[in-house]
Amino acid sequence: MNIDEVRQVIDEANRKFSAAAASKDYAGMAALYTEDAKVLPPDAPIVSGRKAIEEFWRTHANALGLIDATLKTIDLEIAGDTAYEIGEADLKLSSGQAKVKYLLVWLRSRDGQWHAHRDIWNNMPTG
Repeated sequence: MNIDEVRQVIDEANRKFSAAAASKDYAGMAALYTEDAKVLPPDAPIVSGRKAIEEFWRTHANALGLIDATLKTIDLEIAGDTAYEIGEADLKLSSGQAKVKYLLVWLRSRDGQWHAHRDIWNNMPTG
């Protein structure tokens, strides 16, 4: 796959993540990760495995009052079956807006599907 094809696949996965977040489909959000994925949220322990990631999103999205998330890829690099995405997310929360920056490591599985494998983010400065 060339970088444009991988970017299209990742853009579609990001749209699916956003749609799942907006509809509170936490299983759908988690399904975009590998079985042994790790999420590294700010100021919190590492979350390991798809089931734990589903519960993480359920708990934290509700606590934040997450209404919608729009993810935008800023940079993408590919090395074999691994892709590295740097992006920004605009979050619509019950308390207002927030913006975060993130790094996602994607892995291509044997069936050719790309899944998030490592996910880390933190807030963008305001002002």
